Amino acid sequence: MAANEPLVSREYAGQHASADAPQPAAAKAPVAKTRRRLFTKYVALFVAVVCIALVSNGVFDVLFYYQEHKASLIRIQREQAEAAAAKIGQFIKEIESQLGWTTQLPWSAGSIEQRRFDALRLLRQVPAITELAQLDATGKERLRVSRLAMDVVASGADLSNDPKFAEAVARKVYYGPVYFRRESEPYMTLAIAGTRRDAGVSVAEVNLKLIWDVVSQIKVGERGHAYVVDAQGRLIAHPDISLVLRNTDMSKLAQVRAARASASGAGTGDNAPETVQEAENIEGRKVLTAYGSRRPHGRPDPGVAAGCRAPR
Repeated sequence: MAANEPLVSREYAGQHASADAPQPAAAKAPVAKTRRRLFTKYVALFVAVVCIALVSNGVFDVLFYYQEHKASLIRIQREQAEAAAAKIGQFIKEIESQLGWTTQLPWSAGSIEQRRFDALRLLRQVPAITELAQLDATGKERLRVSRLAMDVVASGADLSNDPKFAEAVARKVYYGPVYFRRESEPYMTLAIAGTRRDAGVSVAEVNLKLIWDVVSQIKVGERGHAYVVDAQGRLIAHPDISLVLRNTDMSKLAQVRAARASASGAGTGDNAPETVQEAENIEGRKVLTAYGSRRPHGRPDPGVAAGCRAPR
């Protein structure tokens, strides 16, 4: 047995050494685990920073695109509204020019039949004029021709105190308010005084249905549309004809107030009216708006304003 004792001792020593061998690996395990945790945190932080940067850049791009798109849409609406207002203004000016030549000669220079012939020719040349009355220098009606009623010669009706005579004599031209005949179509009275006092005044009733055609041709996106109001803010043309026939008052809308102020020339410099780009429509919905207006020469009120709107 004595000879075997070193063997036992060596075996024991080997077992002791084998038991002590894993201690260095066990000591390294927490360090590696800590490193993995730090690496994971750094990766997560890096990913979070990149994601925040990408999201922020995306949000900025979306906001920039929205503002650019809105500005572009408003610019297009303004161009269309101004073009519509210009077309309406040109329409009125052409009628004014055609009506003007009926006041070139004094009443003493021609017969009533010749004047009646000239009046009928004017009605043929200008379909928008449905009725023409000619007044002498004292304001008495001498002739009236119409598409809707019998012609009247020498009625003698005294219109000397009527604005369409008095203002036409004073300003050479008179634009009456828009009115609706038979609850269907908008009309306006246009009166022109001759360059000579004894030439009298020609008074025309003008059908403004052409304005409906102008408005119906304007398209702003998928749901946008245009409309026209008169000097008092009353609706005279709109894609929804029922609103027009109900004589809808649009004067309380911010965009209509701005258009009327712009047309009347109210406010200059620092007091200039603010351009309204976002407002509520007649239904109370938020919309983008733009407008164009025309003030006829010699008229004290704003005239007509054409507005375009599109949903926000």
